[in-house]
Amino acid sequence: MDIRLLAFDLDGTTLLKNAVLPERNREALLEAHRRGAVLVPATGRMRGFIPHCITELPVRYIITSNGGVVYDMANNEHIIENLIDNETAIDVQNILDSYDVYIEYYTGGEAITKTGMPEKSRTHYGMPEVKWTFVDSKGYTFTDDFGRMLVETGLCPEKINLPYLPKRVRGEIWKRLSRIDGIRLTSSVPDNIEINSAAANKGGALRELCRMLDIPMEQVMALGDNGNDVTMLEAAGVSAAMKDGSEDAKAAATLVTAAHDDSGLAEAVCKVFGFTVTSSAHPI
Repeated sequence: MDIRLLAFDLDGTTLLKNAVLPERNREALLEAHRRGAVLVPATGRMRGFIPHCITELPVRYIITSNGGVVYDMANNEHIIENLIDNETAIDVQNILDSYDVYIEYYTGGEAITKTGMPEKSRTHYGMPEVKWTFVDSKGYTFTDDFGRMLVETGLCPEKINLPYLPKRVRGEIWKRLSRIDGIRLTSSVPDNIEINSAAANKGGALRELCRMLDIPMEQVMALGDNGNDVTMLEAAGVSAAMKDGSEDAKAAATLVTAAHDDSGLAEAVCKVFGFTVTSSAHPI
């Protein structure tokens, strides 16, 4: 099959423990690139939180913030932007002010949070250990008041991220936010909410990038595992969802591969491209 572009989600698809690139996945991506495929990470993360194991791959274009911004790394510039307008962000924050939850704003490839929130992530906010790296590894800018920040700066965020929400409030927050026009709500894991512009999604960003590169969607392969990957899995000519992914992701994909922690990405890429890779751990 003539695949010219390979788009891949990071957490729950390509990476283990949110930071480690398994050798089989790395070998499969490099071999696909050697065979002519453009490698495009497609993540809910902002640019500044993409790990070195990904940026050291031969990647030029990166879809970040669920399609909020697409970067051309070679020229160090964004080539696609789908931001939340300032007025809509204020409406979102007015709802979030009713809840004592952890909040992040993504802008310019970096993250802003409220002063004191990271220090209380484990205790007051009760974040499970699997989430700690998402707080500890970010170089935050801080504000004392999200609402005032939005009014005073006119900020149009790439994404507003609620990385961990207790079950008792997640459904209520989702319901209230869903009434706001101009935003899209997704989740990359069952206990978060990711808020983007209605125009921002991985599938739309992937389509626009492929249009710019003159690559038909029939020659695109996408890999993902969760709700924020669905539009990308639906857009690509060939797509694979991880076995341990969400039901909506698996329903959107053209094939279901092994679990992400069993190198499901490598298994799917090898199957579609028709090659094998061997690492010191397991052959495929």
